[in-house]
Amino acid sequence: MACIAGSLGAAALLSGCAGDPRPVVVGQKLAVPTITDYCSQAQKEIASSRVPSRNVLVNDFQSFAGMTPSVQPLETLQFVQYADPQRTRPRMISCKLHSAEKIRSAYGATAAGESTTCARLNRRTLDAVMTTLTDRQKKKMPFKGTIPILLDPDEQATSEAQWLESFTMVQTDAGGTLRVRAKSLRGDGGNQRVSNRPASGGRQYCHLIAPDYLKRILLGEVKLPAGEFPDAGRTVSR
Repeated sequence: MACIAGSLGAAALLSGCAGDPRPVVVGQKLAVPTITDYCSQAQKEIASSRVPSRNVLVNDFQSFAGMTPSVQPLETLQFVQYADPQRTRPRMISCKLHSAEKIRSAYGATAAGESTTCARLNRRTLDAVMTTLTDRQKKKMPFKGTIPILLDPDEQATSEAQWLESFTMVQTDAGGTLRVRAKSLRGDGGNQRVSNRPASGGRQYCHLIAPDYLKRILLGEVKLPAGEFPDAGRTVSR
């Protein structure tokens, strides 16, 4: 288990995330990033990057699949999958980012910290979305497990082709817990197997739950029928 929602009160912070005990933020207010700069903000968080990046919004999935983000100048690539044909309700945000090592190599030793996980970005989203809910909305959330919300470790792809395949991003398990998962690709890619440690290579790609979609799930506007977690059998997901 990567992250556990410990308190759903005013703080609404999580107790830990994917083996990374560092707090999500220190001395700054949690805020839900806007769609237009979502992956640029994700780059700052995932690599502790101090280099400003330009977020390139790509509307066509096939084009996004074939693109690689520039390092100099630093850019991030973003594709948004929507839950409705009118493209008004973002469901999943896909970010092509750079590892901290790659940024340091291009811009110097102090340009970035250490790479973390895509799950940590989902944790940031959950923390930020929770701060937008009223106490009444938190009490009415439809997840009644001992642990109401759990962020699982990244599902790690071993190649870009595998990363681009669909996956189970969100589901409820048999105990009534909401489970959220990111999908990542780290390292230089190819068919090289990705380890559980942060990449020593250049790219760090993430499929992430969109803040608006997560909020609608927490408010009960998206119905996720109860089912069993994949380890035990059938998966129910949206």
